[in-house]
Amino acid sequence: MKTFALLVSCSLLGACANLGSQPPVPITSPVVQAFRDICLQTAPSFAEAHQVARQHGIAEVTDMGFATIGFNADKSLSIQVKASRECVVTSEPQQDETLTSQLLTAAAVSAGTTVPRKVPVRMMIGGQSFILMHDREGGEAFVMLKPE
Repeated sequence: MKTFALLVSCSLLGACANLGSQPPVPITSPVVQAFRDICLQTAPSFAEAHQVARQHGIAEVTDMGFATIGFNADKSLSIQVKASRECVVTSEPQQDETLTSQLLTAAAVSAGTTVPRKVPVRMMIGGQSFILMHDREGGEAFVMLKPE
């Protein structure tokens, strides 16, 4: 009976160990660092997102009515923020295949938990639910939004 219990325990432990949690990946990409600082660290309100964006070269932002947008000088990095609803950081296409993993590592640290290995991810930050996505079509778009 002890052997059976040990076998079941090891099987359960093995299954739980691979539930899709993301192992830490060093955050080396400037665009992921910008997303971490601008969106993840200012969530859930994103009230300081514009001030933090300045540290990443986005000096001016424009209120478009539906959102506030801003670009760095060469337009290689941009933000779109809807207060308490959505925060997006975009960049030119990157050749780094670890960007999504870096994003998930940053999200796990910000949320203080593990996150699945692929996006989209639903997670809690500051007691509020968000969906986190990474779209690579036509460039890099890191998106954090509240579900409807």
